[in-house]
Amino acid sequence: MPPPLRDLYVVSHTHWDREWYHTAERFRQRLVRLVDELLDAPPSEGESFLLDGQAIVLEDYLAVRPERAAELSALVRDGRVEAGPWYVLADGLIPGGEALVRNLLIGRDLVRGVRGVPLPVLYCPDAFGHPAILPDLAAGFGCELIVLWRGFGGANAVVLSEANAVVLSEANPVVLSEAKDLLVPNAVVPSPAMPPCAPAHRGSADVVRWRGAAGNSALVYHLPPDGYEFGSNLPAGATEAAERWRRVADVLAPRAVTGVAILLNGADHHARQRDLPAALSELSTAAAPVRVHASSLARAARAIADASASASLGEITGELRDSYGYTWTLQGTLGTRAAQKRSNARVERLLVRDVEPWIALSPEGGDGAIRALLNAAWRTLLQAHPHDTLCGTSIDAVADAFDARIASAEEQARGLRDDALLGLAGHDRERARSNSATWQPVVVLRNPAARARAGVVELGLTAKLADIAVGPGSGVRQGARGRAPAWRVSGMPLQVLSRRERVALTESPRAYPDADLVAEAQALGWIDSIGGYVVETRLQGGRTRTAIPNPVVATATTLDNGRVRVEVSAQGVVTFDDRALGRCITNVLSLEDLTDVGDSYTPAARARLPIAPPRRIRLVHRGPLRGEIVLDYQVSAPGKGRPGFCRVSIQLHADSRALRVAVRGDNRTHDHRLRLRFATGLADSTTIADAAFLPVARVALTPSARAEANEHVVATAPLHRWVARFGAHAGAALVSDGLAEYESAPDGAILVTLVRAVGELSRADLPERPGHAGWPASIPGAQSIGPYSALFALRLFGPDSPGVRDEIEQFAEDTLVPIVGETLRSNVRDPVRSEGLELHGEGLVFSAAMPARRAQGWITLRCVNPRASSVEGSWQLGRGVAEAVRARLDETPGETLGVVGNVVHFCAAPREIVTILVR
Repeated sequence: MPPPLRDLYVVSHTHWDREWYHTAERFRQRLVRLVDELLDAPPSEGESFLLDGQAIVLEDYLAVRPERAAELSALVRDGRVEAGPWYVLADGLIPGGEALVRNLLIGRDLVRGVRGVPLPVLYCPDAFGHPAILPDLAAGFGCELIVLWRGFGGANAVVLSEANAVVLSEANPVVLSEAKDLLVPNAVVPSPAMPPCAPAHRGSADVVRWRGAAGNSALVYHLPPDGYEFGSNLPAGATEAAERWRRVADVLAPRAVTGVAILLNGADHHARQRDLPAALSELSTAAAPVRVHASSLARAARAIADASASASLGEITGELRDSYGYTWTLQGTLGTRAAQKRSNARVERLLVRDVEPWIALSPEGGDGAIRALLNAAWRTLLQAHPHDTLCGTSIDAVADAFDARIASAEEQARGLRDDALLGLAGHDRERARSNSATWQPVVVLRNPAARARAGVVELGLTAKLADIAVGPGSGVRQGARGRAPAWRVSGMPLQVLSRRERVALTESPRAYPDADLVAEAQALGWIDSIGGYVVETRLQGGRTRTAIPNPVVATATTLDNGRVRVEVSAQGVVTFDDRALGRCITNVLSLEDLTDVGDSYTPAARARLPIAPPRRIRLVHRGPLRGEIVLDYQVSAPGKGRPGFCRVSIQLHADSRALRVAVRGDNRTHDHRLRLRFATGLADSTTIADAAFLPVARVALTPSARAEANEHVVATAPLHRWVARFGAHAGAALVSDGLAEYESAPDGAILVTLVRAVGELSRADLPERPGHAGWPASIPGAQSIGPYSALFALRLFGPDSPGVRDEIEQFAEDTLVPIVGETLRSNVRDPVRSEGLELHGEGLVFSAAMPARRAQGWITLRCVNPRASSVEGSWQLGRGVAEAVRARLDETPGETLGVVGNVVHFCAAPREIVTILVR
């Protein structure tokens, strides 16, 4: 029999959406006043004010009030102001696993920087759902408790039996009969403005144990249906307090399976309640014999953990994306402002796969300045991750700020990458700048994967056409124009895709740039092998070779490389034939367009909009490395202004079994959703989708009729790098380069949202979700008028197996982080090859290689074992290793590992995320 509610911990807080219906700058003005009040009249000893579990609010405040840093630091150190462990309260389902780790690392460092101790709670009060990896993140950062609201409480809730009795006597004791645990899978997302869904809360437990795939577990405290604002504005009058207590007890007591509950006193952007001591005194009197504690979140979490040690708790697993019937789920946010989600994913991938590893492989893992600059790039990107920002559920000014941050993060990342690559290639900028007569252009090849690879290389080649003079007298000093060269790279067959001219600068830290007019070619090459995370230079203009395995042969309507064949009919029907598997799919891809009268939170699909056959079909590349056929569609609602277009490019690479699809369009239609549909021929198949660190199995959500009446279930789901469909005898996988929303159709198709165009932040008149989910505002920018683009790759596989999962991971890696080469015109060295980094072990997946935070000279290596069995693995570095230790995700060191020369050996447990620190 569960204990009665005996202790109520009241935590004063503010929920601080950094930007939403106002900009970050406007909300910061309110934040400064809020924190000033806390510093002028600090919380009493043992009490605290929670700044929403994110450390960026400290940074925002101190940017304006640096003179009060010592006062704020003292309160954070004493636990009277709480912040962290997150840097920002990010969306939980869209960012990758490494972004979530960087979020926690930076948040932890920021709290420690003001002499505080990071909050030992993963506080997630308003995220639109939660990834399955959250218990592992909690364990990796020493957090025993997760506090959350959305995404849980629907069909996935751990419920108490219907026989449970709730009795409120005159003295207000609560008695519950013995609980029966029930675990139901799957989940989704909600909003504060939603009224509670009748008595849905009564049967669900407020504390459960959430077990991760690797066996790590964390306690979850699930907020009530009204969420983090349930305890806001507590009354200071005796009569009002008694009435309020009855309402609080009616919700909290039936769920309090440990006898301990948390009441959050605050709401969105609310300063501390003025009459809080008096209100707490009256609440304490009304609640007797239940003990009411004015508390910090850390103290409340400790009480929950202590009480849970002797409680019988239900257990949940997997991701949490279902709060239907408990509070609004709002999964339509995955498709809102789709282009922004794609740009975020591309910069995340740039930092994790093509910046951090090159810095880690530099001497000492990069010096202090480089590490600080890398941290700055991550902070810029993470400032785009708060859920209202990344989900697109904010005003247009916030979306504009998002674009600026993403552009800034990308610029920072590219600069850091280019500097690191030049260092690994042994390039001396100063020597090169002063010796232009000795330049010997090379192509700098890089393999951003921790395994040796062969295949198609994406090349950006440049060659000088003329000197450009700058400054006084430069009008008569311009160089004579030369001829564009024949494009060659030593040892590599080439296929030139496009050409142009531009001005290029050669820079040095102690001289003005040297400017040249250059010819530039985008080209493809072929390489037989290049080591994992190796940088290699090859002479530009050297001797080439012509041998290409399985080259592409193209006609006006077909692409064929001997392994697969693609045919395009005159009506635009694309047929994909995989000869090795003996499978052929007709009409493998098509466009779907629907009217959508919803808002930024909730889709409201209506009539299907007609899409005519392509207006033009043409062959643009004949091979041998890439064949490409382009289909041009007109996509627009009848009678709604200038027509838009969608250009679908069908591509096939040499020696590849993947159908590549590049999309470029111009949206001119309001209030609609445009999707690309990929057929797999696998009706009634299962879905496995990539997610943060580990893939997850997904099934369609099936809320009750009552839950459906409060909010219509959304059939779409989060899309990371890939999604696969598996039947009994065959499979197929689709890779996407950053769009965040897909749907698995019953016929086996995978539909991906290209554009979801809406114009209102929130509407109250939607049958799919009656009532406002946010403050109403016009957001014409979310109509996404203008250009959009995407890249996909579809490949057919056999039935699901560990080996096939390995193939899918490598397929995704080859698509999203290909081998790349770029011209270094100012090279003055003979060709070089850097030391690399390779991960070995059956099925192990590379996750990160980055400078460690503990000390210069250390790097962090991380991989994931997605298999259900243990795997022996090793990291092979290009130089000797002095020491290696296992570590938590937060880089807390553990056991010492065996090192043999330049190889670090380890064992990865089933589903384990393995972090190793190497010196």
